[in-house]
Amino acid sequence: MLSVAASGLSLAALAAVYKSWRGQASTYLYVGLAVWLASSVCWSYAQGWEFGVLYALCIPALLVWPFLALNQTQLPKPKNNPQPRSVDFSRKTLLSNTANYVVILVVLLAVSVFLTLGICALLPFSIAGQLATGTVLLPVLWGMIVYHYLATAHKFKVVGAYTALAGLCVPVLTFMPM
Repeated sequence: MLSVAASGLSLAALAAVYKSWRGQASTYLYVGLAVWLASSVCWSYAQGWEFGVLYALCIPALLVWPFLALNQTQLPKPKNNPQPRSVDFSRKTLLSNTANYVVILVVLLAVSVFLTLGICALLPFSIAGQLATGTVLLPVLWGMIVYHYLATAHKFKVVGAYTALAGLCVPVLTFMPM
């Protein structure tokens, strides 16, 4: 019975957030968030906290689709369609793309691994906590480093700076007791 109440609260929270969006009224947003929090508590009591959190997060994501279908509009076809660029197979472009590929997948991945291990070694957690933190931190750090590398015009300076930063982590990894 509590699961049915939690489902109703999830639907009510979604409806309140939808009404807040349609009317641009922040009070409905706050009401919707409060009702969603109440539905999360109900889901957790009804299904246990593991499944309760899962249901509290996933049910609104599934229930939102009817609201999206309700607001669907068809836009007219654009008048000016840009033509796609032709594929460039010149030697310079191929070498540049291959170099970027190697730098990103080898050098920057190794740099992000060293940085992640160095940062996690300095944390005051047990080895399990450090591994869990590293599991979350590694892809985020690698993504940020790759984004910075691709966004900058001074690629050699960026790779050098990140390599030097990773080099600072080597003594930490060598001399820190695990």
